[in-house]
Amino acid sequence: MLHSLLSSFFINSNTRFLMTSYIKSFKEWLPPHRLKSIYITLSISEFATGLSTPVFIFLFFSDQSTMLSTGLSVAERGIIYGLFMSLFRFAGMLANPVFASISDMLGRKKIVYVSTSGMFFLGLLAVIALIIGNIWIFVIGATLYSFFWAIRAVCSAAINDVTKDEQKINGQAFIQFFIGIGASLGPMIGGWLGDFKPFGYPFMLPFIILIAISLLIFVYAKISFPETLYYKNKQSLKEYFNPSNIKEIFSNKVFYLLMVIHILDQFSWGTYYNFAPVVTKTVFGYDVKAVGIFIGLIGLWLIVSTGIFIPILQRFVNTTQLIIISSVIGTFGVCITYAVSFFPHNIISHYIMWFTALPVAAGDVMLFCLLISLLSSFVSKKLQGTVVGLIYIVGMGMWCLAAPIGGYLMEWRANGALILCPISMILLLIFLFFSYKKQWFLSLNNSEKATVEEN
Repeated sequence: MLHSLLSSFFINSNTRFLMTSYIKSFKEWLPPHRLKSIYITLSISEFATGLSTPVFIFLFFSDQSTMLSTGLSVAERGIIYGLFMSLFRFAGMLANPVFASISDMLGRKKIVYVSTSGMFFLGLLAVIALIIGNIWIFVIGATLYSFFWAIRAVCSAAINDVTKDEQKINGQAFIQFFIGIGASLGPMIGGWLGDFKPFGYPFMLPFIILIAISLLIFVYAKISFPETLYYKNKQSLKEYFNPSNIKEIFSNKVFYLLMVIHILDQFSWGTYYNFAPVVTKTVFGYDVKAVGIFIGLIGLWLIVSTGIFIPILQRFVNTTQLIIISSVIGTFGVCITYAVSFFPHNIISHYIMWFTALPVAAGDVMLFCLLISLLSSFVSKKLQGTVVGLIYIVGMGMWCLAAPIGGYLMEWRANGALILCPISMILLLIFLFFSYKKQWFLSLNNSEKATVEEN
């Protein structure tokens, strides 16, 4: 009896010790209390905007939408959708570098207010557009939102303002983690909300909730979001792009070669993210709930890739091998996706369509993380923001280019836009095939700046 009581005591003591250790480790893993409001603001804003993501597709391609004439064909809707997405992405391409630079002078908090106002205008004008049946009112609202919404860049800058150099990787990892939460849950719940018809209007409820959350975020940021910029940046916007800075960025030829990889990858990824959900609706016949889950899972795979795949692979392969692996994985995903989109009536095609979202997302996010770190190594610390802004401009530029081309290809076939993905990724593999033994490519494995030495 005594033996059993003693055993029980020590077992319980061990259990309590382990639980205490786990709780302590979890608390240490969490971001500092002062920064939590930054992550919370970012995650909730991603969730709120994600609510409307699956609904966008149905505003253009569903007969229930009041914004377009029911007599329009899928091909005609595809052209309009492609042109809209091009304008939408172009506004977003301008937003991050412009407002990130402005936040260096005016402060981070003020740009958070600007971003929440963009969310508010998107929700408000979308509701008005659904009521009066005018697509252009919605386009104006979406463009205003896309231009003003720079909250990712601003939150990243805010974290860097008050984080020590050795902790910045963890800080940025938390940003991706909280972005992933919002980007996963938002579309899934938004797809479910899209089935409701407040006041008799389909697809309106996510936008009503977006209006409410944007107001709540504004109040929350006003009360809790810390102003992390303790000094006024006295540089003018011209000084960010003066000739000496531009010369420093473009003086290394490896920069151009890495940009080729970035351009081909982003052209494929932009096409996939814009049109794969459209194909699930128009070709596979998914409803708004299923499309929302599909988009949400893409966000989930991004978290899994950055949190699991990259750390594991980095232990066994070098940088150039990881670039090749990421490119091969992404190419496999988009090729299989395009192939199965020809067989929507086969149940196996549905499963494969969902499964291949993992290699497509994993290949892209791993390649993007590698490229953004490599490209930043070619410039001095004072130009880190500039080079990152350039990377985003080029990437979003590819999204803008892919959108109208994909829209016109939908006039050829309902799944026509997806052909751009394998074409772009196969070109990338060809480029890597002719580069993998070159000195410039091998030099990427070094910690120092790579230089071009042609064989």
